[in-house]
Amino acid sequence: MSDGPLPPSERFERSNLGRGLITGLVALLLLLQIATHLPSDSAVNQKVGTYAQQYIRILGSEQAWGVFAPNPRSRSLRMEARVTFEDGSTATWTLPHGPVVGANLRFYRWRKWLERVRADSNQGLWEPTARWVASLYDDAESPVAKVELVRGFHENPINGPQPPYQDFTYYTLDLTEEGA
Repeated sequence: MSDGPLPPSERFERSNLGRGLITGLVALLLLLQIATHLPSDSAVNQKVGTYAQQYIRILGSEQAWGVFAPNPRSRSLRMEARVTFEDGSTATWTLPHGPVVGANLRFYRWRKWLERVRADSNQGLWEPTARWVASLYDDAESPVAKVELVRGFHENPINGPQPPYQDFTYYTLDLTEEGA
């Protein structure tokens, strides 16, 4: 045990008020999680499901069980941005990924982002995503002329090698038109 004073965070955690607030927040998070997993036709879900889902997303504790039985996802997804510069050169931006072991928590958010940014129901994300990708190349020798967002998918076979991805350009941002 140290002889100096406790840091403010530890003093707060040890106080009755701090313990009460932390307990309340954990209980609230659990209730929100329960509310988001109730059947969609339940009275509770109809009253608080939308709000609970918003808070769960804000807190970053959203859960999706699509990889488990009885209906696991049978398709692999990917997304990339193909960048064309004014001088005709190109670059391809892909989602960050880390080492095979130990990177799941750090890079999982990118996979969740991928599911959202490539969906037709989220077309409002496409232009800001293309502009963000273009901004990653601000230091390039030639200015960015065009960004194409490309989604890829393939059906996952039960046995054997994975087939190649089928690519589809789903959004194009032409920056040459803006500069003219």
